[in-house]
Amino acid sequence: MSDRLKIEFRFKVRAIAKPRFILSLVILPVLLSLGLLSLTGCRSVSDEDLRNSSVPLQAWSAAQTQGKLQPFPPKVTNRLQRLLNRHAEFDQIPGVVLQVATSDGVWMGSAGISDRTNKTPLKPTDRFRIASLTELFVSVVCLQLAEDGKLDLDATIARYLPQEVMTKLENSQLVTVRQLLNHTSGLSDPDPAKPSSRQFLAAPQSEWTAQKVLDFLPTQERAVPKDTFSHASSNYLLLEVMIAQVTGQPLVKVLRDRIFKPLKLNNTFLERREPIPGGFVQGYQDWDEQGKPASKPDSQLDNVTRPLIDTGLGLGDSGIISSASDITRFFQAVFSDNTLLYPNSLNQMLTLAEDGRGGYGLGIRHTMTPWGEGWAQTGTTTGFSSILLYMPVHDLTLVVWSNDGDREDEPYEIAQKSLEIILGKP
Repeated sequence: MSDRLKIEFRFKVRAIAKPRFILSLVILPVLLSLGLLSLTGCRSVSDEDLRNSSVPLQAWSAAQTQGKLQPFPPKVTNRLQRLLNRHAEFDQIPGVVLQVATSDGVWMGSAGISDRTNKTPLKPTDRFRIASLTELFVSVVCLQLAEDGKLDLDATIARYLPQEVMTKLENSQLVTVRQLLNHTSGLSDPDPAKPSSRQFLAAPQSEWTAQKVLDFLPTQERAVPKDTFSHASSNYLLLEVMIAQVTGQPLVKVLRDRIFKPLKLNNTFLERREPIPGGFVQGYQDWDEQGKPASKPDSQLDNVTRPLIDTGLGLGDSGIISSASDITRFFQAVFSDNTLLYPNSLNQMLTLAEDGRGGYGLGIRHTMTPWGEGWAQTGTTTGFSSILLYMPVHDLTLVVWSNDGDREDEPYEIAQKSLEIILGKP
C-alpha cells in the first residue's frame, strides 16, 4: 500500500502476519483479527432471489436493488459497480465482492470471476473463506457457554483444557479464558522450527486438528508479557479444544446447533469438518512464490482452494466458509436483535483491552475512521482477503472480499473508495 493510501485510509488496522507455519514453499499469514458491530434493521436480499434472477452479473446490483430495497440513488450504485469493475480489470485480481447495508436496504455487487479455469462469473452471494472473522463466532459460543454456567471467563484455562494440552503450556497455568478471547494471554503462535514440523512436511494432505497444530507451540517462551495484546492463532485453537471439552461435542456441531441453524445461515460451514454442498469460490495465491511480473500481477497465481499442503484448514481461528449475506445476518443477531447473547454478555464482548489501536474486545476491535467510530474485522487466509466494517453513526455495514490471498491491500482500497462514494471525502 502506498504512503498516500496509508494516510487517506487512516482507519485501516495494519494486518500483523502471524504464520501458523512458514515453509520454504509456503507462507500463510493468520492476520490480526478485528471486530464488527451490528447492522440495525437491515432488510436483506435473499440468496434465493438472486439464484432465480435472470439479470446479467454486472447489471445485477443496479437492477435488483431498485425500489424499496435500494439504499442509495442510482448515481451512487453505478459508481460503486464501476469501482469493482475497475479493480477486477486493471488491478487484475480474480474477483471481488462488495456489500453495503443500511436500515434502508442492501446493495451488493461483484466483478471478476470465481473460477479462472472455467471463467465462471463471481456472484455477490458466493461463499468464501472468512479467515479471522471465525474468531467472532467462537467468541459468541464462549459467551453463550458462560451464560449457561459451563464456562467462567475469569477462570484459568487449566480448569477446562485436557492435561495433555496443558503440558504444552508450561508458562501459562494462570492464563484465563478471557485472555484467550482478547489475545492478552501472551502465547506465541505455533513454532515451525520445532522438530515435529517434519511430520507436517511428511504428510502434506493430513487434516490437522487443533490439538495437533498446538503440538508446534513453544513451551518455554511467551510472545509478549501476559496482559499485553498480541494476536495469536493459538488462543482460538485452544478455545476450540476447550469448547469440545466443555460440551462433549466438536466445534462444528456446537457452531451449527448454536448459531448456523438458529439463524438459518444456509451458506455458512466449518471447512473440512462438514459437507459444503456446492462448494465455495476458488481461491488464488502465489503458492510456490514464483513471483508476479509487474505487467501481469495475476499470472503466477495458483489455485489454493485445495492446497497442496494442508496447514490446518477448518479450525477455530479461521476455518469458517460463509457469504456476505450470512455474515450480515450473524452480526445483526449478535448486536441488534439480541437473539444470540444477553446484554451483559454483549457488554463483556465490547469491553476493550488496550492495544494501541483503539482497543480490542472479545473477538472484536474498536477503531476510529475519518468518517467516525467503527468496528472492523480484517482477514487474510489461504486464497482470500477481506475487510468488514460497521459504522454506528451512519448505520452502515460494509463487506469487501477478494479471492486473491496475496493482494491483502485490495479490499482496504475498495472499502476506502466505497466510503468516499457513499459518505463523501472526509
